[in-house]
Amino acid sequence: MDQSLQKKYKYLITLIKELDSVVVAFSGGLDSTLLAFLTRRVLGDRARAVTATSETYTPAELAETRQLAGEFNLTHEVISTHELSCDDFAKNPINRCYYCKQELFKKLRKIADRENIKHVVDGTTLTDDNDYRPGRQAARELRVRSPLKEAGITKKEVRLISRLLGLPGWDKPSGACLASRFPYGEKITEEKLRQIAAAESYLKELDFKVVRVRHHQDIARIEVGQDELARFAEADLRDRVNQRFRQLGYTYVSIDLKGYRSGSMNKKINEAGKSFEPLTEPDLGIKEEVKQFLSLDCPTCRDHKLEEMNVAESKYKQCPHCGGAWFSINELEKAIGRGVKFSLPDNTTVENLPRTATPVCPVCQTDLIQIKAVGQADLVVSACLICQGRWMDGPEIARQQKKGFFSQIREMVMRLF
Repeated sequence: MDQSLQKKYKYLITLIKELDSVVVAFSGGLDSTLLAFLTRRVLGDRARAVTATSETYTPAELAETRQLAGEFNLTHEVISTHELSCDDFAKNPINRCYYCKQELFKKLRKIADRENIKHVVDGTTLTDDNDYRPGRQAARELRVRSPLKEAGITKKEVRLISRLLGLPGWDKPSGACLASRFPYGEKITEEKLRQIAAAESYLKELDFKVVRVRHHQDIARIEVGQDELARFAEADLRDRVNQRFRQLGYTYVSIDLKGYRSGSMNKKINEAGKSFEPLTEPDLGIKEEVKQFLSLDCPTCRDHKLEEMNVAESKYKQCPHCGGAWFSINELEKAIGRGVKFSLPDNTTVENLPRTATPVCPVCQTDLIQIKAVGQADLVVSACLICQGRWMDGPEIARQQKKGFFSQIREMVMRLF
């Protein structure tokens, strides 16, 4: 991991420890997902993730959030918010988000008080300072902390950390509530929200990855990723989209030639003399750039880098010197279930290498602890309590591979000592 990012990450873990107990505003988006995952790993049951559902979010988004909560074993609660019942929100002024966040944070604060939890936290990052965010005023008024921002972590760095931790959706587009599709001043109604949701759902069915349908009364302005704009050169596709959108009630359907920009409705806002220009999402093309940040030190050798491996549909990182293998969360169990055969340096050399007493997590830089497989006490594996990564050193791989362990076992469950 890049040293600057590593420093920020370690500081983030320290911040979370100092918070002691938290209610996390968990929307299921990239930022709050990372925060919910780490607070659960660091604080255990003293971390509670709360998701708010309302007319401005789709049922599919709630289902995805529930799935993530299950995968991460979060203490998870779903509450309802009613933004449209607030006239100040429904009128859609430029500080609309303030009223939304005010209601949300008040409810989260009540949950924190009910459960005797010290802090409410959200997934705001340093990048969010580059856009108009009136919801931050509500966060300040209700003493909501933002650990990612406090640690100086940007949106791009959230993706990098999530990738290193093996979290799902690390490369998915940023999300925003459906209310963000309206120009300020146009009244928001439940009917219009359903119209937008249906229009965006249709585009996703056509396999567009990044989608926004901006609602200008009877005009739909479509924003898609810049690499997807060329698809609209197909006459048949344009006809199908136009027909479906007319069925949904739009008179005119347009394509925004600049493509998707985060916060494009904020272009004309000027607050205290500062202009907030819409941001072209820099993170969507990160798959290549991320590789330079994935260089991890071997937990045992320390002075050798782990190399990416993809064997039998199993992805892991391996040290070319000692043969040890690093797996992100759940990947070791998958690899063993698929009967992966590990490539190792000369077996005699590997088996004679001394084991390090306390290998260090290459992601979190914390000491690994020993875990064992249920019913397989002879297998020696180390794990990180924070990121749930697994480390099997070269001598152990050589020993188990020599006796045929990996070819015999098709299912394995790991647990902490």
